[in-house]
Amino acid sequence: MSDPATSTVIAATLTGATLFGAVTQTDYGIIFGAFAGAVYYVATASDVPLFKRACYFMTSFLVGVLGAGIFGDRLASWTGYNKQTLAPLAAVIVSALAIKWLAWLNSQSPADWIARFKGGGNG
Repeated sequence: MSDPATSTVIAATLTGATLFGAVTQTDYGIIFGAFAGAVYYVATASDVPLFKRACYFMTSFLVGVLGAGIFGDRLASWTGYNKQTLAPLAAVIVSALAIKWLAWLNSQSPADWIARFKGGGNG
């Protein structure tokens, strides 16, 4: 059973996403696709502090909305599918990949990266 506070937060952000789509005149498929991609990680990461999860969510959601058109066109050209736009699917993929990339980047040590660039790393 899910935590009532988590369900309330998800409902509030879904309402916010709907209002965002209405105000900006963005396709609802893209809005809900980006929302689903952003929730993919945020709802399952219980060991991450709430503020950091909120920042991950907002960044992932915005990247999903902004990158959906470009990646949707790229998906259509790769697959040859032209019956309808693939932007909503692209929004899910882009926002999920963005949050996974952000989480990976946050887990890296800057000292290790500096050592790699200086030539002292192992890989």
